[in-house]
Amino acid sequence: MQKLDPQKREAILNAAKQRLRKYGIQKTKMQEIAKDAGIAVGTLYLYFKNKNDILIASIEAQAQQHIAYTQKILNSSKSPQEKLKAYIICRFRESQETRNGGSYAAELARAVIKLKPDLLKQQEISTRQNVSKILVEGIVNNIFKIDNLERDTEVFLHSIGYFFPVATTEKYFEPEEEKLIMVIDWFIEKWLD
Repeated sequence: MQKLDPQKREAILNAAKQRLRKYGIQKTKMQEIAKDAGIAVGTLYLYFKNKNDILIASIEAQAQQHIAYTQKILNSSKSPQEKLKAYIICRFRESQETRNGGSYAAELARAVIKLKPDLLKQQEISTRQNVSKILVEGIVNNIFKIDNLERDTEVFLHSIGYFFPVATTEKYFEPEEEKLIMVIDWFIEKWLD
């Protein structure tokens, strides 16, 4: 079996991401992705069997990147307050980049959800776990005064949910990072009391 070059794979994913954002799924051809990546079409098919395969690989690569950044935040020497803010702002910016990722962001989001129907639930579970870890750290270090971790986590996540609209529909509003920071700061202030 031929060993595949990870740099070539990454070049394909980057080329596909740019082309799909600019032209959408229907107008993007595998030949165009190969050309943009600087490889032969036959080589492209060694890495990915179709556009759906590329979409799934792109989402998985993005998820791995997010996991790495999240671990960096969680393992940092920052205070729980700083970790919470950094983590939520990171999620917000990723979400914003997806929503604003070109004219075909909604089409791409719908396609990804169709291919990976459990994706949104996985993201929700991951976010809940990471927020809980940060809050537990704050409780253990006598920084946060939280009587009911599960309830406070739930209320916090519902309160910031407005700032994370799913990109499956055409954009009708754009949440502001400054307002999200205001909500996070409000919760932190309440938990410090």
